[in-house]
Amino acid sequence: MGKNNIVDSFNVQVIDDGYADTKSKSEDSEMFITPSYVTGWRPFYDKDSDLNEIKKSKLSRIEVEVNASKYLVGECAVKQDRNMQWNGAADKHNDTSFDILLKTHLSLMAKKPMSAVKLVMGLPVKASLDKDRIEKMRAKVIRQHSLAMKLYGQKDFQNKIIKVEDLIIKAQPHGTLCDLILDKNGNISNKDMARKVNAISDIGGKTHNLYLVDALEPLSDFCETKNSGMYTAYMWVKDYIEQELHFNVGDGQIQYIVAAGQIKGYDLTPVIQKAYKSLARKIILEIQTVWESAFPFIENIIFTGGGATVLKPYLEEEFKNAIYLNRTQNPSGLFKQGVRKWKRNVG
Repeated sequence: MGKNNIVDSFNVQVIDDGYADTKSKSEDSEMFITPSYVTGWRPFYDKDSDLNEIKKSKLSRIEVEVNASKYLVGECAVKQDRNMQWNGAADKHNDTSFDILLKTHLSLMAKKPMSAVKLVMGLPVKASLDKDRIEKMRAKVIRQHSLAMKLYGQKDFQNKIIKVEDLIIKAQPHGTLCDLILDKNGNISNKDMARKVNAISDIGGKTHNLYLVDALEPLSDFCETKNSGMYTAYMWVKDYIEQELHFNVGDGQIQYIVAAGQIKGYDLTPVIQKAYKSLARKIILEIQTVWESAFPFIENIIFTGGGATVLKPYLEEEFKNAIYLNRTQNPSGLFKQGVRKWKRNVG
């Protein structure tokens, strides 16, 4: 045992705390994905829900207790708090919800009551160069975290203590690059791609990150962060619902209404498709502007993030030969980055 009663060995982990959802993965766990929402605790009327025959995920209700205060996290937070406010602030790590989301995912990945981890996280491209923001983030993350957590189906809260010993912070699209060129041991396995000029368009909840690397070296003139993530389209749909249908919709509800494609029997499909097409056009124009003088030497254009999956039908009209990935690519690659940093050639 170490001085703080934490085991001396450590586990490499990644937490990708996006504006829409938070994703995490460790050496010995699957990838956890939860909506990035936190609200105050509400009681659970499970004894009255025997009519519900749908099998629920253990993540469908996450209850956590931090410093004697209880919260709901993720899917159940959105369902229970119908007035949920979306946190689209430029520095979302200043919000108290960040600490709760961080502790929740550290606890999800922790197999034992006490553990030590080394963590990888990402920031939007421009924010990854902000030294003050990085130092504030490190101060919030590199320390000992304590909480009690109960998942759906569990009777009691489980206490966890997780000591974060070190932190790597990278530009979020760097994770996709790592996922494409590194193997599970953190070694470069795709040397051909690593040598090329790769342009990554990372479409998240709030941000559109543009990241261009030449033989693994980012070219700063072609790296940018725009506020044109999926919530841009979601808010267009929200405006339509409020102005044309006269329904008031909370920020936190809109992505689920869009996923359902309707509200109170009103088919929203045409509105959603129009919003997606308009957002895709906005993203295409941003790419054409930021990378204008780089196109002659770009060898691969890669779309990644949750938005890449949704907007693919519209983006393909302009970029037919691009590579289209999904929202798990960044955290998967950032995890490999951590393995490369801390586990490769060890032992």
